[in-house]
Amino acid sequence: MMARDLISRLRVWIERNPSLVGQQALQTGSTVWGWAASVLGSLFTAGTTLFLTLFFFFFISTGWSRVTEFLWSLVPEDQRGEAWRLAAQMDAAIAGFVRGRLTICLILMVVVIVGYWSIGVPLALPLGALVGALSLIPYASNVGIPAAMLLMWFNTGPGGEGASIWWIVIAPLVVHGVLQLVDDYVLTPQIQGKSTGLDTPTVLFASIAGGVLGGFYGLLIAIPIGACVRIAVLEVVLPRVRQWVRGQASDPLPIGNKHTPRQGQ
Repeated sequence: MMARDLISRLRVWIERNPSLVGQQALQTGSTVWGWAASVLGSLFTAGTTLFLTLFFFFFISTGWSRVTEFLWSLVPEDQRGEAWRLAAQMDAAIAGFVRGRLTICLILMVVVIVGYWSIGVPLALPLGALVGALSLIPYASNVGIPAAMLLMWFNTGPGGEGASIWWIVIAPLVVHGVLQLVDDYVLTPQIQGKSTGLDTPTVLFASIAGGVLGGFYGLLIAIPIGACVRIAVLEVVLPRVRQWVRGQASDPLPIGNKHTPRQGQ
């Protein structure tokens, strides 16, 4: 209903102001085309990322049994019990990461919907829900910035009344800035930290390091990799180092016979 109302108001404005259409187009054309190009570029990026993610997920899922069989064949038989225990812990950490990210998406949906409604974005409910869902992928929710600007601009009255151009440009940027701050520094450290066993500084460090080293994909997998590294260090590396310090191992590396004493002991 609101979409039809917007289209109707736009048609009425054009019919009542034919002489101003050309002037208005010249004044705002470059800005609108810039916004439109930004929207299309963001949608293309998000669509490409989603396609590649689903593409690799499909092939990994269909061939996962062969991958696990191959990896399992590389583990010595006397170490398979320990390897299975570590794999189960890492699997639980990754599952916790996924559940935590889905929880964050639901919270961000509410935040975006309320934010869009408060600044006067038309269709705040469906657009906010879509943007919140896109937050499952880091920074993909920024596609909502140009979309919100365009909807607010089209919602301007026939005589130009309504939100000013500054409000149309600045308000969505502020909403998404708050959204990103809440996601990066409140929800992700708290929820993802509890679900993966990582403390807040470790979550922030893993996210920053993943983004610097691996870009977008590094940021996407930084927290689950950090959780798996933590498990490996606590369960494999530190016990071996303690054995070496007590003289119960010949070197601190977690390989070989765990109970081989140092020479001369």
